Amino acid sequence: MLTADQAAHHLRVTASWLRKKAAAGHIAHTRIGRHLRFSAADLHGLIRSGNRPPRDPLR
Repeated sequence: MLTADQAAHHLRVTASWLRKKAAAGHIAHTRIGRHLRFSAADLHGLIRSGNRPPRDPLR
């Protein structure tokens, strides 16, 4: 389990962005008391959700 700071570093985003998205329910996370934690599966899901197929150059 990674802290918000550690997960943000891996994703190359700011920790504040990650915390806001998690608090809004847009990103999977685990709460342990008041603390946010992110699993490898949470981060992989976030990355997959942003994956877009290449555009067709003929269109």
